[in-house]
Amino acid sequence: MARRPSCPVANNKDLDLIPPEERRARRLRLLLFVAIPATAAVVLALYFVAPPIGGAIKAWQSRRLAREAFPLIEQKKWREANAKARDAYLLRPTEPESWRAIARLASRTGQGTAALEWWKKLDEEHRLTIEDRRDYAAAALVAGELPVAMPQVDLLLSQKGGPAPGDLLLAAQLAARRQDGVLALDYTQRATTDPRAKPNELLAGAVLVLSMTKASSPPYAKAWESIAKLARDWTNPTSLDALVFLAQQQSRAPSPLTGEQTPFSLGAGAATQAATTMGPVEVADALEKHPDACPYHQLLALGLRAQHDPALASQYVTDAVERFGGGDDETLAALAAWLNSVGRADKTLQVLPLDRALPRQDLYLRHVDALAALERWNQVKQVLSSERFPLEPVFQHMYLAVARTRLGEATAATNEWQRALEAAGTAEKLLALASYAEQNQANDVADRAYSEAIRLAPKNHGAFVGRLRAALASGHTAEAQTVAAEIVQLWPNDAAARNQDAYLRLLLGASNGTAEAAEREAQVLVAQEPWNWAARATLGLARLRLGRKEKALAAFRSVRATGSEPPGALAVRAAILGMNGYKEGARGDARNLGAEHLLPEERALIAPLLVARQE
Repeated sequence: MARRPSCPVANNKDLDLIPPEERRARRLRLLLFVAIPATAAVVLALYFVAPPIGGAIKAWQSRRLAREAFPLIEQKKWREANAKARDAYLLRPTEPESWRAIARLASRTGQGTAALEWWKKLDEEHRLTIEDRRDYAAAALVAGELPVAMPQVDLLLSQKGGPAPGDLLLAAQLAARRQDGVLALDYTQRATTDPRAKPNELLAGAVLVLSMTKASSPPYAKAWESIAKLARDWTNPTSLDALVFLAQQQSRAPSPLTGEQTPFSLGAGAATQAATTMGPVEVADALEKHPDACPYHQLLALGLRAQHDPALASQYVTDAVERFGGGDDETLAALAAWLNSVGRADKTLQVLPLDRALPRQDLYLRHVDALAALERWNQVKQVLSSERFPLEPVFQHMYLAVARTRLGEATAATNEWQRALEAAGTAEKLLALASYAEQNQANDVADRAYSEAIRLAPKNHGAFVGRLRAALASGHTAEAQTVAAEIVQLWPNDAAARNQDAYLRLLLGASNGTAEAAEREAQVLVAQEPWNWAARATLGLARLRLGRKEKALAAFRSVRATGSEPPGALAVRAAILGMNGYKEGARGDARNLGAEHLLPEERALIAPLLVARQE
């Protein structure tokens, strides 16, 4: 009998008896089981990775903004460049490229002290380029930080292929600041005769020569002729700057040449083809016609015409007010500055009343300057105290301090200086306050401001030098010597500070051992810088303290006074002359020094000569 095929028995696993809702719930649970750890892993990864990624993006954006600032700086678009540099720094304060933008902007706008802090940060990070070093050295020279400038200049001079003309000019400026005129002129000549020299470098070299030579000398005349040549050539980018220099320095035009006329070439062909100097009328004509002239240059031209023809000065002032009195803010600022400079502050107040001056700080300060020039100190006090213009407190209080001083309000003036010191929270503001206090003979305030700046920036050479200057101006010899010694300790290569320290120690009565050491060091410095009267004074005084009056006289034998020597050095020379029997000449020198500022110890040196004269 055939078997019937048996039916297969169903497996429970093959039966799909799970409800659809349960299946969805199971899938959801499985998805959550896998997704939650995965999400946690992603979040954890983002926690560690996101900051570096965000930081990298911010760093890139900061560098991009900083690099956008560099061409604006070259184009002298200072406001736009400042905005880019500021935004770059705020976006990422640790980005070196933003430091570079801020430093370069500060250097190119003459803010040497502010620039130095940023260049030092880049230097510490070993990020300085050759161009950076040039700006770094220039900023240090502007700020008077010679020890900071020296290594940068040395590096620029040692470049492979030789230094560029601009580097030679930096070396010339450093040599001039160190009173090495021969070396400075040598560097300048090498720079200006270099075929690579640009017009702006030729102009800078010529101006440097003028600062180091006499108006009657051939080098001076050649330098002036070089500037005139640059001024006449409107195709070069520095012609307008040359014209401005000639306009502002007409009183320094060279005297007729006398004696042997040795050529001092400034630029290719200058030794064989010298341009004649430009008189005030020619300079005025050129300023007015120059294609790049702005109201500032037109006003300079009017000022030259007024100087040339004083009888028409009032008419030129009237013309200036009519032409520029209705101009924009920039024009009005230039007009106000010009009117103040030519002694017409009354006209400044007419074209720039207080309500018109309030919107901008430069206009506001021009208005205040005009009131001060007219000695309307009560109005100055009222304007500054009204707080209608948001002037920074440090500047408001220091201006008020001077106004109250002029009004005889001594206690109120002291309080204003104190408020200014309290409001100056940065080294830069403190240095500005100290400089202003010095200008207004508030030396005690200057000393306090410099001291506070040193506390905030312990390696600020300019602040130390300012404090030394304030102590000397106040006649505090011992305090000045202490500061000089601090400078020497911090900057042992600062020859001027070492000499100053030795000189002050001698004035205060140094021992024989100290005097001998001062003599040895001063001998070296005089050999290096024969025209350095401060070094000769130290040498002469050291020998005088050692009882070698004849040798002391030899310290001054080979140098001739020109009228620019420090009074203290002349007092030392007068005392030495008197001790060596040159009584009449010594008395004459002492008498001439009577009105000069001398330290008490320097005045004591010449006191016997003055007493002898009276008898």
